[in-house]
Parts: sequence; C-alpha cells; structure tokens
Amino acid sequence: MNLPMASKQSGKVYLVGAGPGDPELLTIKALKILRKADIVFYDDLVSPRILGVCRKRIQMVYVGKRLGIHSCLQNEINDKLIEASQNHNTIVRLKGGDPSIFGRVGEEYASLLQEGIPCEIIAGITTASGVASSLGFPLTHRDYAREILFLSGHKKDGVNSDAFQNLNCVGKTIVIYMGLNSLPLIVSELITAGNAKTTKIAVIQNATLDTERVFTGDLETIETIVLENEVKSPAILVIGEIVRFYEEMKFLKNGCASILSPI
Repeated sequence: MNLPMASKQSGKVYLVGAGPGDPELLTIKALKILRKADIVFYDDLVSPRILGVCRKRIQMVYVGKRLGIHSCLQNEINDKLIEASQNHNTIVRLKGGDPSIFGRVGEEYASLLQEGIPCEIIAGITTASGVASSLGFPLTHRDYAREILFLSGHKKDGVNSDAFQNLNCVGKTIVIYMGLNSLPLIVSELITAGNAKTTKIAVIQNATLDTERVFTGDLETIETIVLENEVKSPAILVIGEIVRFYEEMKFLKNGCASILSPI
C-alpha cells in the first residue's frame, strides 16, 4: 500500500465542533484553536458570536450548506481545505454542534489524509445535549426514556424516510437533526408504524441562542403548530415521553418563579 507523501509546506487542518450556538458551550480546546487560526472555513449554522472569538483580520471563508441551497459543494470544500494547507499553518474547518454527528467530517478527514495533510478532529457539544441543558431536561430518564436515537431528516440522495419506517417511539428519546422540512413525512411514517397520535414531540428553533423558540405538541398537532408559528430552520426535533417530562418541569419552574416574584 502506497502512503501519501505530505508536502513540506502543509499546515495542519483542525475539524472543529462549534457546539450548538452559545459561545459559552465551546470547548476550551476549540477556543484555543480558533484563537490561533490563520484561516477559518465556517458553516451556515455557526453563530456570529462564535466567529467573534477568532482573532481579528484573519481570513474567514463561508462554506455553508442548507437543504436545497448549496453555496459550496462538499468536494469543493475538500479542495479549499487542501489548498489552504499549502498557504497557512493553522486551518480551521468550523462546524455547528459536533462534527462527528451529521457533520460530514469523515469525508473531509479522509480527503485530507489522502493528500498527506495533518488533520485533527476537535469534538464539540452536539445540539441534542445543548437543547437538553438549555431547556432543563435529560435525554434519558428511568421513567421516560431508556434509549437515545439520533437520526437525520434527510440523507445524501433525499429525504431519510427509511429511518422512520417501523420505528417504535416507546421508551426512547428520538432526536432528529435537519428534520423540519421533512416533518410531514416523519409524522406520517411514525403514525403508520403504529405510534399513537398522542406521542409527544418538541420542535426547538435556534437552540441555546437568545432567539431560541420551543414548541411542543404531539404527532397529530405538531404540523399545525409549526405552520402557525412560522418555525424556520435551524430547528431540531425531539420525540418521546421525555417531552412530557419537559412540560411538567416547565410547569414546576413557572410555579417557583411565581412564588419567588416580589409582591
């Protein structure tokens, strides 16, 4: 097997997780790398406040992608990273959440290694964990959910309908990334699979940010709720009885706030 020959001029590429949006949820390692970066390639879902921690006057390159709107194809991003490694010492590819969870990090990692370019993956707090802490509920609970399932609402060649066929929601917390545009299909497949129409679901827009919005309902009502409130991407879906736990805790928190409010 012939190994790639690394260029003597190659810098190092860091594939960095930016976390769910709140800059305080950046890891210390990610922060250190961002503050010494020479160039940063950032995604659509990376918040401006995260970009604000980078050094001033460095090169910032937008390579965001959204469903149906591609500013930069994946192979083009790979090529840009390879080219940047020949001109810079520290290159950052900044991705929302954790790069290893629906972040296409494997494709970029492989393309860099095949060219003999040093690279490293820096883990980030995934959006599911950020949502749970921000809203104050666990992803697992002995009485509500004994399993966690992370799914994507779409795949490379279209909607990821296969993931929801025959899926039983009982006893699980199901977190769906990039699922808002596929919500009608997801709901239909889950009901067809035998899940009750009263199965709880939450839609969280702009998780962990000041503009965060949370809407809860069930499989029968959630589409109407989303339409009436004009929910937009980025949004994450959480399905299961853990959503009921969130609603119960929210009621208790509001009660505590009333008790503690000045008369």
